[in-house]
Amino acid sequence: MKLILSALVTAVMALSAPAFAASHGGGKMDDKPDCTKKENAEKKECKKM
Repeated sequence: MKLILSALVTAVMALSAPAFAASHGGGKMDDKPDCTKKENAEKKECKKM
């Protein structure tokens, strides 16, 4: 019984690990706003110099 429970917990952790890593890892690659969106058109970084 203990072996079955341990295998089940291990399987659930193995299946959920990629989703956990994807949701918490990474983040923003850079701080530039998306200049194709209308709400960002007035930002300093999106204005033509």
